[in-house]
Amino acid sequence: MLLALEKLYLDVVRGRWLPLDQPWAAPVVNALHVAVVLVRETRRDRLPARAATLTYWTAVALVPLLLLAFAITGAMGLKDDTRNAVRQLLYDTILASSVEEVGAVLDELILRTHLGTLGTIGVLSTLFIGYQLFSQVALAYNEIFRAREDRSLIYRFTLFYTALTLGPLLLGAGFLLSARVGADRGLPFASHLLPLSLSAVIFTTALILLPCARVQRRAALFGGLLTAAVFEVTKKGFALYINIFGTKDSLTLIYGSVAFLPVFLLWTYVLWLVVLFGVEVAWLTQHHGSLVDHQRRVAADPRHGRRSPDGPFALGLMVTIAERFLQGGGGLAVSELVARTGADPRHVQDALSVLEDTGFVLFDHAQRAHSARPPETVTAGEVLQAWREAAAPAVPGRALTALDLAPGGLQHTSLAELARRPALAAAPDEVAVA
Repeated sequence: MLLALEKLYLDVVRGRWLPLDQPWAAPVVNALHVAVVLVRETRRDRLPARAATLTYWTAVALVPLLLLAFAITGAMGLKDDTRNAVRQLLYDTILASSVEEVGAVLDELILRTHLGTLGTIGVLSTLFIGYQLFSQVALAYNEIFRAREDRSLIYRFTLFYTALTLGPLLLGAGFLLSARVGADRGLPFASHLLPLSLSAVIFTTALILLPCARVQRRAALFGGLLTAAVFEVTKKGFALYINIFGTKDSLTLIYGSVAFLPVFLLWTYVLWLVVLFGVEVAWLTQHHGSLVDHQRRVAADPRHGRRSPDGPFALGLMVTIAERFLQGGGGLAVSELVARTGADPRHVQDALSVLEDTGFVLFDHAQRAHSARPPETVTAGEVLQAWREAAAPAVPGRALTALDLAPGGLQHTSLAELARRPALAAAPDEVAVA
């Protein structure tokens, strides 16, 4: 099926089924490129497997997180009525109408358990379980954005604790403001808009804070709003699916009084699929130009599936970074390297990871790549040899490398010298070893 769709896509964008000279053809082809990029990135990032992992951790950590959040906010002075309203708002926002029983079960567990009865070990264990969910979510965001987790444990735990404490307080403020606006101005639908607004704020804020990479505000806002809209539609659709196909009744016959549990797990899985899809959309929005341009080249290149970063490609990236250094500039972000080279963002990120591991590249707090050593002291031979040792497949015997094919050529040429060759510095995909 996928092969047939891929063949159809290639036939269309290559003009076999579509007159490309027509003015309306360009937007259609561009939309197809975007759709293919989104599907490709979704498959590469294994969203179903990630959603299943997050579903497991949500089931484990949901009660501890709610218990901690409402216990802490109660100690900070949030009134019981407001806390109950916030809790109900969370249920309305997160849960589909077909799993409303979960709210009652959660209420019973939360009201029956108190931090004072848990003891120090119990509180620390509860914090640890809640933090595990936070860590798994942050890991998924970072892997989709091709970012390494370089923040300290203290910073990450502070972010987790801030979300745990300020989240319910901000929700309470929003709830009271919504109720007041609806009463004073005669806008009863304000309370209905609050779950949608809350979802948009949560998803947008998560896109800005969780990845260890600079996320453009435009990309975060678009991804957050789209996720919130799809999320609200999915809640209605899930409830409709449960009612039409009688899933809930069938599960009741099998599971009895705990039939809500598999429905809740299924809904949580769908929820995380929607959230991770929104992260993919934000990633695509941020790198739209380079990803789509690369997809155009892929569609025109019958050998695109075989291409991967190699030593000369990494050397070209190092030359580009050295060129920026010699011009007196700072480091280069992945997006800037992609824009300068026209390469696949994934290839750039993979090559930079190897170069960082081998000590040629350093990243600053803004995730910009810098040469770890002055370009005058780094030779092309060092870069190519380091790539061969760190990333090239092991071959028995003495395998030929770019160094073997370049007698008297680049072995002892510094990056500074190569950076002064404009053609080489501009196109790392076409590094020629003379």
